[in-house]
Amino acid sequence: MDKIYCYHCMSYHRPESMRQVTTRAGLRWRCIRSIEAARNTTDARDAFGARQTELNRSRSIAEQERIMREYRRPDYRC
Repeated sequence: MDKIYCYHCMSYHRPESMRQVTTRAGLRWRCIRSIEAARNTTDARDAFGARQTELNRSRSIAEQERIMREYRRPDYRC
């Protein structure tokens, strides 16, 4: 896989859109989009965070639904 996981927005991005940042836990990868969003005003950061939270929530729900559809298939065996 040629994508890197962004710890901030919890998704994968192409390497050219990522940067390593130093955190208390050590070096981590973060996407440029989230780095630039953090430089905005408080209102803009809050709006970005709310959009990202909603995106993460919808991805999680979609994944849960996919797993449940797979589980309910007639040919599924434990």
